[in-house]
Amino acid sequence: MAIGFPLLATLAARRRWVPEWSSSIVLCYGLGILVANLHLWNVNGDLMEALAGGSMLIGLPLLLFSVRIPDLVRYGRPMLFSFFLCCLAGVCCTGLTGLLLQDEVGNGWQIAGMLTGLYTGGTPNVQAIGIALQAPPEYVVLIQAADVLLGGSYLLGLVTFLPTLYAKFFRPTPGREDGSDDVQDTLHETASWNMRLKQLGLSLLVTGGAFLLSWLMTGQWFSPTALILFVTTLSLVLTATPVVHRIGNAYPLGEYFVLIFCVALGLLADFRQLANDGLELLYFSAVALVATTLLHLVLAKLFRVDRDTVILSSVAAFYGPVFVVQVATALRNHRLLASGIAVSLLGFAVGNYLGIGLAYTLRWLTIG
Repeated sequence: MAIGFPLLATLAARRRWVPEWSSSIVLCYGLGILVANLHLWNVNGDLMEALAGGSMLIGLPLLLFSVRIPDLVRYGRPMLFSFFLCCLAGVCCTGLTGLLLQDEVGNGWQIAGMLTGLYTGGTPNVQAIGIALQAPPEYVVLIQAADVLLGGSYLLGLVTFLPTLYAKFFRPTPGREDGSDDVQDTLHETASWNMRLKQLGLSLLVTGGAFLLSWLMTGQWFSPTALILFVTTLSLVLTATPVVHRIGNAYPLGEYFVLIFCVALGLLADFRQLANDGLELLYFSAVALVATTLLHLVLAKLFRVDRDTVILSSVAAFYGPVFVVQVATALRNHRLLASGIAVSLLGFAVGNYLGIGLAYTLRWLTIG
């Protein structure tokens, strides 16, 4: 099920068989949670944990192979600057929330780290940082559940009434031609089996290299924090070489492994065990999301960022490239697609460093 259902979920999302606020990730989490809580069949917990960790370590390099730093310069610095403001807001607000709620929410440093990743790159960052911080699997599921409720509500507003409201506070988006009308088609472009095998092989090499570096630097083959950081760094180094360009667009294959992670983790989520912590984490997430959003809007206003750039940079940070396409379509502005997708892919890398760094800083400040 964990191997096959992601293909069906991807098809459903691309054909728009699901609501605007939903996605293939929500479907995969939902199926796993449904099976786990209805006890439709016995779930091998150890196997699912191994599958979740392995799929993330393979999928993360594939996502990062899509990062194209030169695209950010080519397609627009305003989007990159607004994205930076959103990342800054995310770090500040999740960090302050962690400090303020340290006595009310257990392991707030881990939650703050994962939320920082969520607000700077989306779901893959939550999963990777959760592994790096050795957070309980239920934390990742709860954060995703909170994001579906809270983040889904905000996303619905961004494709309905919020653009009209934002137009009263932000300057209009200047028109410009950048040849990005067809960029959304490249996100899920098809590739031959031979190309996919090359992409998978390169990802396995990166993961293997991360294990080796982990052993050399820490003396442990499996040091979660070191592994995620080394995987991220090695993947970014490769994006500057011709090797990554020769294997084509690896994003669809990376997304598939992320969806396997989602199904496996959902199968580990028993809501009877999560009930005690669910409301506290929902409250933590709500405070962090509202504060991050408001601070980003204030900073963008101070620096005179235009309306569509503000909206799409926040979507790139909170939700990822697929939702950039959806919101850009709702805004009827395809000219900013290339820059929006470029910064959202960059967020996959930046979010890991920021989330892990913030988490350990908070642990040092609150625990010692």
